[in-house]
Amino acid sequence: PPSRFHGSGITLGDSTTPSTVLPSATPAAPPAEPQRRVLHLWNDGFSIEDGPLHRFDDPQNAADLAVIESGRAPIHLMNVAYDQPVDVQLNRHEENYKKPKSVYKPFSGGGQRLGSPVPGAESSSASAPKQPSAGPSSAQPASQAPQVDVDPALPTLSLRIQLADGTRLPARFNTTHSIGDVYDFIARASPDSSTRAWVVATTFPSKEHTDKSAVLGELDEFKRGGVAVQKWV
Repeated sequence: PPSRFHGSGITLGDSTTPSTVLPSATPAAPPAEPQRRVLHLWNDGFSIEDGPLHRFDDPQNAADLAVIESGRAPIHLMNVAYDQPVDVQLNRHEENYKKPKSVYKPFSGGGQRLGSPVPGAESSSASAPKQPSAGPSSAQPASQAPQVDVDPALPTLSLRIQLADGTRLPARFNTTHSIGDVYDFIARASPDSSTRAWVVATTFPSKEHTDKSAVLGELDEFKRGGVAVQKWV
C-alpha cells in the first residue's frame, strides 16, 4: 500500500557505512506568488478592482473594512488564497462611486470535454453576489443645508457630511476652518444632534475627531476634502 509518510528520511549506517539522507518524494509547495489588487476609496464606500461598491454605511461591510485597515486582506473580497501575500494599491476618489465601464475580456477559463466527469456545482471563480440596490436617497436639497461662512479669497475644500440618519449633505469650508466648525454645521443640520451624544468621525482610516480646535487644512483626513460622518456614542 502507498506510504502516508511525507518528508525526508535517514538510513542509519554502521561502523563501515555512513548514514545517508533520503530526499522527500513530495517536494514542498512553492510559495504563493504575490497578487496585486487596487482598492478604490469613494465618498460613499470602497470597491476592489472593478467590482461593486461596498458602502460605508452598511454594517455588513464594517468587518471587511476593519480587516483592510489592519493591513490584512479579506480572502472573499481580494480573491486570493489563504496566507497569500497581496500588494494593495490605494486609489482615493473625491466623488461618489462610479461603476467602471465594461471591458471585453476574451474567454480564458478552462474547458470541459464532452463525456468527462461533471465538475462540482461550486465554482472557485463564482462572481461576487449582487449588491442590493440602494433605496431612494434621503439627502436634503443643497438649499436646505446650513450655510458656512466661507472666505472666497482663501483656499477651500469640499466635505461630504453624512448624518447619523443617513442624510448626506455637501459642504464647503476654508482650509482655516476647524473641526469645531464641522460640529456646528452638523448640529444645525440635524435636529437629533441635541438629543444624544455624537462625534465627527472618518471611515478610512477609522478615527474619531474630538479636538474641535484642529484645523481642517492641517489634517490628513480633510486637507484635500473627504467624508465626515456623524457617529452616535
